[in-house]
Amino acid sequence: MFEPWILLTLTASVIQNVRSVLQKNMATQFSVSGVTFARFLFGFPLILCFLAAAHQSVGGSLPTPSALFFVYAVVGGVCQLLGNLVFINLIGFANFTISTTYSKTETVLAALFSFFLVNDVLSTLGLGGVLLTFFGCMVIAAGRGKLTLRSLAFAITDKAALYGLTVGATYAVASTCYRAASLSLGGEGFVLQAIYSLAWVSFFQCLLMGLWLSVKSPSVIRLILTHWRKGVWLGLTGASASACWYGAFATQKAAYVLALGHVELIFAYLSSRFLFKEQANFVETAGILVTVTGILCVALA
Repeated sequence: MFEPWILLTLTASVIQNVRSVLQKNMATQFSVSGVTFARFLFGFPLILCFLAAAHQSVGGSLPTPSALFFVYAVVGGVCQLLGNLVFINLIGFANFTISTTYSKTETVLAALFSFFLVNDVLSTLGLGGVLLTFFGCMVIAAGRGKLTLRSLAFAITDKAALYGLTVGATYAVASTCYRAASLSLGGEGFVLQAIYSLAWVSFFQCLLMGLWLSVKSPSVIRLILTHWRKGVWLGLTGASASACWYGAFATQKAAYVLALGHVELIFAYLSSRFLFKEQANFVETAGILVTVTGILCVALA
């Protein structure tokens, strides 16, 4: 029988890939900021429904957050916003599978951040898998040209690689903060703590993006509300995936959760191949396989 965090992570990966496909399609009609805001705006009401259901099933009172909880929630929420904005830009000019692979460098960085923030320690095999995953991402970047030691060394200067590393760093900080926020609430179980954390983070994200867009691009808000039918689907997939991620982070180390989440690469490849008719060359495919090997090492650890 699979542990809850494994089932939650696998479910989150499936739903997140659907959300990424929706974001790629909507980015042609809305601005990057518009797509990001739509995800959080239409997802927030659903998250409140999740919270009400969790509270009803668990019973008792809601968790009592500390000041440190709000620090984690705000920092994590802002980092996720920034990461999502950069990711949508990335999938706009880079191959869909390659874009998703770059963003998975978050696993390496999450292992580092979690060690200092919540004292999560990885095993030797787990750390080796994390590093192998990172190397696989660099091979993918180098695969755009002739594969040499020099190209591998300078792969990080590739524009898509830099964007992907930025996404990985911001997502790593966000996931670590979400785990820390849930753990700071204490209490029995994990469902209520996870959804409660998600609700506060989503509130901050909607508030910050709403204020920013109302000043910078009020027309974007009007466009989103006009096309609310499309936004609802983005919010539904975004909120559902987030709820699963938060539940997994509340029960397992962030690096392990994110490593297992690399299964999304398989879904991304299928989407890239059959929906967007994109092709990955031999070296890029090899890089993806190296990355997947790293995932397996972490999972076995």
